[in-house]
Amino acid sequence: MMKKLSLMGGILGVLAFLIVPPSWAQQQVPPVPPAAPAAPAPPAAPVAPAIPAAPKDSQLYNPQAAETLSGKVVAINLHAAKMAGKPERVTLVLQTDQGRVKVHLGPADYLDKQALKLAPGDQVEVKGVRVNRASVTIWTAGEVKKGDQVLKLRDDATGRPLWLKGKKRNGAT
Repeated sequence: MMKKLSLMGGILGVLAFLIVPPSWAQQQVPPVPPAAPAAPAPPAAPVAPAIPAAPKDSQLYNPQAAETLSGKVVAINLHAAKMAGKPERVTLVLQTDQGRVKVHLGPADYLDKQALKLAPGDQVEVKGVRVNRASVTIWTAGEVKKGDQVLKLRDDATGRPLWLKGKKRNGAT
């Protein structure tokens, strides 16, 4: 009886060895024939942008895309700096015919040195650029007119902030 069991175990072992491929054996993969080179795509027709590209000096302010808003100043807000060593920022809320608009002006220390002072209730005209973000529209002012006074915030040609005048892009002089 033991001989029969040993013989059956041996036969089963040999069958298992023959049926199951060893794990150390490399599986043969048939070679893939080289693909024919794809035909080059026809060149796309050039599309003129609706608004000219912004100059390199201004990342989000493109003076060629400037628009003018008119309305009454509802509020002037001071925002703490997001990074240590940076100045506080000033925004104003402008009531226009289309509704309220938040307008970014610039650093508080620059605005404090200017002759034109803004206050709630002032009727103003803002020349600036609208930037649409995911859920909000941001206005950045290039200049603000109050009567015959003008508060210049950015260079008309490049869009570069005037508070950076004389400074290089990295903040050095």
